[in-house]
Amino acid sequence: MDYNYIMELFTAICHNSLPLRLTPLSIRELFFLQKIPCNIYGLDEGLFTIVLKEKAVMNKDTLKDLVFKKQVTLFAKKDEYKKIIESHQNNLRNVSRSLSIGDPLVNCKKHMNLLTINLQYLLANPIDDDLLNLQFQSVTNLSAFLMNNIGLHKSIYEEYLKQKHYYVFAQPLISSLFLLGVLKQSLVISNKEIESLFLTSYFKDVGMSTIPISVYDKKDLSEAEKEILMKHPATSIKILSGRVSIGTPYLKIIEQHHSISLLESEQAGPPPKNPPLLRGFETMMVSVMDLISAMISDRPYRKKTTLFDALELVKSHISDKYPQEFRLMVVYFKQFFN
Repeated sequence: MDYNYIMELFTAICHNSLPLRLTPLSIRELFFLQKIPCNIYGLDEGLFTIVLKEKAVMNKDTLKDLVFKKQVTLFAKKDEYKKIIESHQNNLRNVSRSLSIGDPLVNCKKHMNLLTINLQYLLANPIDDDLLNLQFQSVTNLSAFLMNNIGLHKSIYEEYLKQKHYYVFAQPLISSLFLLGVLKQSLVISNKEIESLFLTSYFKDVGMSTIPISVYDKKDLSEAEKEILMKHPATSIKILSGRVSIGTPYLKIIEQHHSISLLESEQAGPPPKNPPLLRGFETMMVSVMDLISAMISDRPYRKKTTLFDALELVKSHISDKYPQEFRLMVVYFKQFFN
């Protein structure tokens, strides 16, 4: 048999099987890499080709070239994709340890972006202890940094929004940033308590990992999807219990954090006739900051509302029981968005 024919046949077989051995990744996952840890593939006229070779230097020009060539949907071999994850874990670990060295705004922007990328990996594999522990320690460090840099919160928020992270990954950070700001402004809660509530707020939705991300783009969910989605607080508790230092009172907050929520009206059908009562100031604060940050952000299935509309909805729920706290929120957000 002709040798060239055999080689052509072998090459064709290998190429046809390549899609089975590839996993997709976003171009965002290359942003904070200095060198490419493995070959990166793209599609060229329907065929998979190497667009970045292993150990290639990553910089702005490389990214611009990929965008110019419309290579924004990228792939890596499944058994090599872990190298990208490990690279981002190391980057997050290093940045988290040096938040206070150098330009605080630049450091925090990089830290939050890396944290969000790693949250994506955690939601894809919530039983991975290394991913969870790194997230937990990094969020703890971020909490301390934000408490010491209150004046930077608006700039941090604006810089973070520019990255346009998918809302499932961005929501925990944005709602937790607002929560920390309001609590710090109250001057009646200790830094340790604020840190605990910041961690609670950030990890409250880790139970969403039970549903594929694509489901969250849908306006109309199936009954089975609604049921799974509504159970995500209980799933979050199962994922976190005994694995990170979030105490029982804070797990209770996670359990109740949709006492006030858009979840029922947006995705899971009409609200129950007898909604659960808010159980305490802390649960109310976590729930309300989650609600406000959701309402003023775009979703694939709806446009964002104004801050005024968000505060009006919150007012209808809490102003009778928490009038002072509601006024504090109004003052905080007026200052924040001025």
